[in-house]
Amino acid sequence: MAIIRLTSERTNDYVWLNTDLIGHIYVSEKDGATIVGVTSHNNGGFKVKEKPEEIVKRIEEINSYYNPTKF
Repeated sequence: MAIIRLTSERTNDYVWLNTDLIGHIYVSEKDGATIVGVTSHNNGGFKVKEKPEEIVKRIEEINSYYNPTKF
């Protein structure tokens, strides 16, 4: 299990998410907010300040740390 820290768009508090449970990441057309949906909640997701590319980069970094490529 890997956890990433994101910033709530509304409150500026931290949101800690298990990367294994992230189901989708998208940008809302209505307000431009990044929304991260998790499979353990059925409320549409968390609005965060980070952009999707930044979130994906963090997840890739964590995955490469825990699962290094072996030659």
